[in-house]
Amino acid sequence: MSSTDSSADGDRYVAVHGSAGFKSLQRQTNSFLIRASVLFFGWWFAGTALAAFAPGFFRQEIGGPVNVGLLFMFLTFAVVVTVCATYLRYAANRLDPLTDQVRAELEGEPR
Repeated sequence: MSSTDSSADGDRYVAVHGSAGFKSLQRQTNSFLIRASVLFFGWWFAGTALAAFAPGFFRQEIGGPVNVGLLFMFLTFAVVVTVCATYLRYAANRLDPLTDQVRAELEGEPR
């Protein structure tokens, strides 16, 4: 570890925070999180609203002991897995390269 001036480190972090690369990283991260949140919470709200205001719809049998409500809950797990897998792919392809650029800018090392 080096004994550098902490105010110089703070200035470096402030400079990186204001950089175009960091703002691009924030913008892309927030863009994905907003879309994923709207998808998941929209799905969750639709299910809650249907269960509360149209319970007969959720009680409709599809086949055997499976009804629409049970199918909806299974599909909720599928939505969660899909959002997670999509995020992993998005982060690997779009966010990780930007993160490496910001880290290199912060550390002052070419990558």
